[in-house]
Parts: sequence; C-alpha cells; structure tokens
Amino acid sequence: MKWTNYFKFIKLEPGIVVVPGYGKIDFRNRNIPVELCKKLYDSGFPYLELTTEGKEELYGSKENKPVDKTTKPKSPVKA
Repeated sequence: MKWTNYFKFIKLEPGIVVVPGYGKIDFRNRNIPVELCKKLYDSGFPYLELTTEGKEELYGSKENKPVDKTTKPKSPVKA
C-alpha cells in the first residue's frame, strides 16, 4: 500500500521535510508508511492532501474530512 494512493504532497516540491517529532521525511520516497502520513494529516500537516481514494479507504467518506481533535468544542451560550 503506497502512501501516494491516499495522499498528495502539495505546496512544495517533493523532497526532504524536517517534521517536529518525526525528524527528516523524504517525500520522494514511495515507501513512507501510510499510518505516518495519516498521523501527519490528522495533526494538520500543511503539505498533505487527501486523495479521493484516501477519503474512502482511510476515513470511510467521500466528502467528510475527519474532525479536528485539537480544538476544544465551544461551550453553549447561556441566555
């Protein structure tokens, strides 16, 4: 399973990117674990975009992006 089936590298030329917490990742390499790319994407990594196949296979949806778990839900407004 190639990560490029599920994610598209965007905004930069594919190459080495230093990712805090993960070190250097060479996005020219087609053998990056899909789970690593999924973790990066879920954390808001700006250089990965889901493909249609990625949406369907990894998230079970053709339209919905996973909910950002890093933001806190807004508390209800009291009247």
